[in-house]
Amino acid sequence: MTCMNEKWKKLIEQFERNGYTPKDIQRIVHFYDVTMETDKMLKNLYEDEENEHTDSDFLHHERQ
Repeated sequence: MTCMNEKWKKLIEQFERNGYTPKDIQRIVHFYDVTMETDKMLKNLYEDEENEHTDSDFLHHERQ
């Protein structure tokens, strides 16, 4: 099984072959990191059994 670092290296090499600049690659990686962190936070929010909030609670709060 290929480790994550090797996968990132191959992906970055592919970006370089496709003409992306280092700054482009940095933005892509940053976007990926932010997306993954957001995904983790949302999973924690919705999978937390002790969290009694529902979507309707959040919508009701936004209207006030």
